[in-house]
Amino acid sequence: MKRIFALLLVVFMLIPCIVACGQPSNNGGNTTDSGTPGGNNGGNNGGTIDDSQIGSIKSKDTVLTKWSGKELKILATTWGGTDAGAPWSQAELTVKKDEWFKQDGFGQTINDSILNRAARIKELYGVDLYWVNARGSNISNLLTTAMADKSERYHIAMPRMLEAQTLVTNQVVYDLSKSLYIDFDDSYFSNMAHEAYTVHGHTFFAAGDFSFLDEQTSYLIFYNVAVSNSIEAFPNLYQKVKDGKWTIDEMINAARLYHNDNGETSGTNVHGDDDTYGFGTTTLAQFFQTSGIQQVSVNKNTNKYEITLNNPKVSTLIEKIKTLATEETWARTSWDGGYGAMEAAFKDNRILFYNEVVQKFDQFGQQSENFKVGVLPCPKLDGEQETYYTPCSYQSTLICIPKTTDDREMSEYFFDVLSWTGQEYIMKAYKEDLKSKMDPATANESMDILETYVFPNLCYDVGYMHSWDGLMTTSVQGEVHKEGQNFTTLFDSAKGEAGLTVANWNTAWEDYEE
Repeated sequence: MKRIFALLLVVFMLIPCIVACGQPSNNGGNTTDSGTPGGNNGGNNGGTIDDSQIGSIKSKDTVLTKWSGKELKILATTWGGTDAGAPWSQAELTVKKDEWFKQDGFGQTINDSILNRAARIKELYGVDLYWVNARGSNISNLLTTAMADKSERYHIAMPRMLEAQTLVTNQVVYDLSKSLYIDFDDSYFSNMAHEAYTVHGHTFFAAGDFSFLDEQTSYLIFYNVAVSNSIEAFPNLYQKVKDGKWTIDEMINAARLYHNDNGETSGTNVHGDDDTYGFGTTTLAQFFQTSGIQQVSVNKNTNKYEITLNNPKVSTLIEKIKTLATEETWARTSWDGGYGAMEAAFKDNRILFYNEVVQKFDQFGQQSENFKVGVLPCPKLDGEQETYYTPCSYQSTLICIPKTTDDREMSEYFFDVLSWTGQEYIMKAYKEDLKSKMDPATANESMDILETYVFPNLCYDVGYMHSWDGLMTTSVQGEVHKEGQNFTTLFDSAKGEAGLTVANWNTAWEDYEE
């Protein structure tokens, strides 16, 4: 209590300075009993805010208790109901006692951390977390309806990335760029996500450590250790990663060391259940991002979204993807076997490299001498590339403040609270839980790969996040999987429609009104 009182006293002393700088009053929320500055409303009430004030009050250091006794209502995305594994089901729904289903897909370590975070927030701020299960629904529709009929008051929302543009178009989220409490330079926010979702001076979404879903839905390359150990003179892939030499060519060369067509199936590039494969994947869409190429990105000069697949590297990348997916590697994708067949083949030691999301550790089960899994970042395009890029899935979640909140200041403050407590409680527990699912002999080295090369390099391609396949993905998969079609033709066809879509996005962000 002494610490809280001291911190509040510091805030009291800052009031005259903040008021003198023209801080706007609270937007529709409660007035502060402590006299601390109200939440920013972007100048809607005629106030102004000096850039030096943005993010100047950190909830971790400046503990405000004026919301004590209230509930923070959070609308969270789930996917597939109670039987779905992570990441589609929000583990944090277990916080509200027995109101929500119990998620058996998470270990006790994570569940305990979730409860500990809720208890810590209650202890510090006097606020209860109330998680509202969207139960697979479209959050953009729920928020739009709630805005229209004033039926619900959600303080914070966690939509899937593929819903972001619709939320902006429907104008149901608040701009975060002028908040006193949110500083996107803090370590618990993703800088790459901030760049991807800041357009025309508006920032409506963030990603970071409020939950572990970004990490769970990030793509990497699993490799079958038992298979690699059976190959004479197999390269030390961990060392190649550390030396910066893990490239697509290296993966292609290694994949060619393990493949076999038993000849019992007929047709071109037909895969049988007795064949072995150098490489397997359920989608090729995210391979753009492994080379730092995004379907759509923000042009820093114009502050607008633009299609970036006309990068000269794309043609080189496409040829390498084709080689990886159609030649000696005998890739098995969801197009010709499905997710279940792919995973079964990997666990049956018939696939060397398996491109999937980190969350697959939850489905692999107990590793043994006959089935061990190593992890690698997605490879670089070539040796000139400096960074290993890690694609996110479109199913990963963002965090935003919907206009359904009845207290914008409270929403902004606890936006920061959820993020820093997520880093200190949830992320630590998630990594501990993840490590427990790895082969003990290589767990330390595997975690080092994830923490050094995978998790820090998550990238957010809003063109890919826009829909299940992305704006341009069909062109790539059509080139790889359909005879008689080529990428150039498909790309030109898709680019016109994608250009219109991106133009509409720019208009929505530029003309946004609060």
